[in-house]
Amino acid sequence: MSVLEQAFGAIKNAMLIQERFDRLESDLKDLSRDISDLGDSHGRLAERVARLEGIIQGAAMASGREPPRIEG
Repeated sequence: MSVLEQAFGAIKNAMLIQERFDRLESDLKDLSRDISDLGDSHGRLAERVARLEGIIQGAAMASGREPPRIEG
């Protein structure tokens, strides 16, 4: 192999590595966005569960029964 072929091979490898890093960076940004969306969804779900618990507790108190306990 000539020096020129080795140099082109090295440049090609460097470009491939850069492309992989660019793809990895894009994947990490997508994962970050997904995790953020998941956290937002969890917060909304927790609020909905709290409202449902309040409704159940209010209905139980209105009927004069002990409200059910949801442990978790």
